[in-house]
Amino acid sequence: MDVKSIEIYFPDVKVINSFKESGQKFVFLIDHPKYEITILKIVKEKDERTVREIEIATKYNIRNTPKIFEFDIVKIDGKEYMYIIEEYIEGNTLSDEIKTKSFPLYKSLDLLESLLETAIELEKSKIVHRDIKPDNIICSNSGKYYLIAFGIARMLNATSLTFTKAVIGPHTPGYGAPELFQYSKSEIDIRADLFSIGVVVYESIFKKHPFITGNELDINEIWFKTATVVPQSLYIPGDMDKKLIGFLQTLMQKHISRRPPTAKRALEWFSIIKDTVEINN
Repeated sequence: MDVKSIEIYFPDVKVINSFKESGQKFVFLIDHPKYEITILKIVKEKDERTVREIEIATKYNIRNTPKIFEFDIVKIDGKEYMYIIEEYIEGNTLSDEIKTKSFPLYKSLDLLESLLETAIELEKSKIVHRDIKPDNIICSNSGKYYLIAFGIARMLNATSLTFTKAVIGPHTPGYGAPELFQYSKSEIDIRADLFSIGVVVYESIFKKHPFITGNELDINEIWFKTATVVPQSLYIPGDMDKKLIGFLQTLMQKHISRRPPTAKRALEWFSIIKDTVEINN
């Protein structure tokens, strides 16, 4: 799919940039006459994950997630595709920000608060994201944090569209909670996302993963470490009473019952802790 094809079948839009083809999607940055600067996604096949993303974005309007303005089926060169026009968030992924090692503590605290606020809304809507990781968080130039990629999210009131008998599940090894590796998904709730949030924020502070070194032999070893290795209690500058690192370790507890019972409760605990941390950067 090239720029010329887009301009033929979407004559009202101007293509600003095209991104590397991603899986089943072609992605373009466009100037739309109604929505202005937005993202246009052309999906090769109407797959379950795309349908799930559209449903969550249009039905629930979760805070700190990109809005979908329009979607439909379009025929291009005789083939049917699904197109999606989505809000453009200008910024970098958290993964890229961490690699620069210029992500200060105050940003990690803001990130943690933002993710917990989003988790509260997910919990109210009975949704578990299941794939919270640095690649799926956009750090916008305006200072906000956006959670993206709801393709494998689980809607607790519906039959899972992404059920799998694979040992590792559809989520990303190293970020998924231990219970996501189980065949049975009956115990999964927002506490799985709280685990992932703990991992992500720990990594943003220390610029290293709490369990994974990169020398693991295979996915099974990553799974084993995720389920057994306790994160190091490293010193966070300004965390005089070690309450912040203790809170992150609570989020990353291996057993689901030892994590905060709800996202709302987690945010309440964090709000108290945040005021005790001295920020010098």
